[in-house]
Amino acid sequence: MRILVSGGSGMVGRELITTLAYDGHQVVQLVRRSPNPDARISEFSWDPEHGAFDSRMLGRIDAAIHLGGVSIAGGRWSAERKLLIRESRVRSTRLLSQALAGSESPPKVFIVASAVGYYGDRGEEPLTEDSPPGEGFLADTAVRWESAADVARETGIRVIHARFGLILSRHGGLLEKIRMPFQTGLGGKLGNGRQWWPWISLSDVVNGLSFLIGEESLSGPVNFTAPTPVRNEDFTKLMAKTLSRPAWFNMPVPVLKLVFGEMGSETMLYSQRAFPEKLRASGFEWGFDDLADILYQELITARSDRWGGSSRGG
Repeated sequence: MRILVSGGSGMVGRELITTLAYDGHQVVQLVRRSPNPDARISEFSWDPEHGAFDSRMLGRIDAAIHLGGVSIAGGRWSAERKLLIRESRVRSTRLLSQALAGSESPPKVFIVASAVGYYGDRGEEPLTEDSPPGEGFLADTAVRWESAADVARETGIRVIHARFGLILSRHGGLLEKIRMPFQTGLGGKLGNGRQWWPWISLSDVVNGLSFLIGEESLSGPVNFTAPTPVRNEDFTKLMAKTLSRPAWFNMPVPVLKLVFGEMGSETMLYSQRAFPEKLRASGFEWGFDDLADILYQELITARSDRWGGSSRGG
């Protein structure tokens, strides 16, 4: 297949492009700079900020996967930062949606990254793809983000919103940020630790995205989480056990809010007990459904890799 990928420079995008190419697909990567004619993967330039994208230059596209967006956890959320986070997702999704819908050979499927932040802070409530949106900045952003693909959906393209949980990989994201504090004995639970953290391995994210391309029965929101969400306090205990370190440096809610502000509350304290009902019902098989296994794989087995190279496997 000929597959268009945006956001290919991120943790998920890099692994996805490598996997798709390895599986024999022709990948076209959208970039925000001048394309490199000598690149191993075909590149095509676009500018979401200014609405510049000429889909006529692309030719036939069988599937499109959009992973772009400014980092949510890149720092405290000022009003300017929040606007950038939201608009980077909404504008790019709307532009790509319109371009694909208006192309001479539109793809059969358009997969757009989203997040379990859609559900807001829901405590003990089990969350599936049928659950309504919650409240908060991330929930509001996710609603607008997903709605930006309506143009493609209305023209008959099968649109999927991949609602990512916490993606676990030694190459970036949560594990890269917290590995060092835990290794030095400064790890600990956040707040009371009772909040649910829906997690998923990077390899299962990539395999899941590939699975969705061919699974024509699936559309709309799809939770990208392992079937076994855990509480933050249990995540903390397993991290400490895996690294053979204590985890006594607990962070009280007032301190976390003082240091990280609104960003800390929504990304670290909100509880989302999300389950991947659609993936499970469709027969998708997880490589990692036990948190202890993925932590050992990424923190211990891969240690000799010095946190570099490919993370293919699972």
